[in-house]
Amino acid sequence: MAARHIMKDAPPTLVLSGINRGATLGVETMFSGTVGAAMTGLLLGLPSIALSQTFRDRENVRWDTARARAPGVIRELLDISHDAPTCLNFNFPDCDASAAGPLTVTRQGVGLVEGIDVLAEVDPRGIDYHWLRFQRGPRPNSPDSETAVIASGRVSVTPLHFERTDERTFAVLEAGLKRGG
Repeated sequence: MAARHIMKDAPPTLVLSGINRGATLGVETMFSGTVGAAMTGLLLGLPSIALSQTFRDRENVRWDTARARAPGVIRELLDISHDAPTCLNFNFPDCDASAAGPLTVTRQGVGLVEGIDVLAEVDPRGIDYHWLRFQRGPRPNSPDSETAVIASGRVSVTPLHFERTDERTFAVLEAGLKRGG
């Protein structure tokens, strides 16, 4: 709406989505409105960045870490030219800004989601609604994953794109179809 209608005569040169309360790591990027908005910017051909501030205590989110570090890391990456259509997904660690480690390029990894529950509730007007609740716990993530980097107190940036094909399964299916099943 903004890029193609409201700002159509002077479109933005950069889309910043967030800062989201909570990490967008691994599988959770598929459910994230913050990453979704940045990916939509990418779809429109606009450089796009999703930003998230991790937390351990939902009542005491350390917003100062993202507030202090985001401008510098965004500028740092915008100075690096690349022509790949990517969305950059930033996650800031749950620590004081002065203790946050350096910006580190990461891979997505699997993240921390172990499962999803559906909670059925009724709003104050008596209307049913459903809420997703993620079950999180330790999962095997490579040392260069955003999950591992955030756990070590560093700022992560993961370049994301639309291609999500599982190449191993693609090859198995393709071979199976060639030999007739």
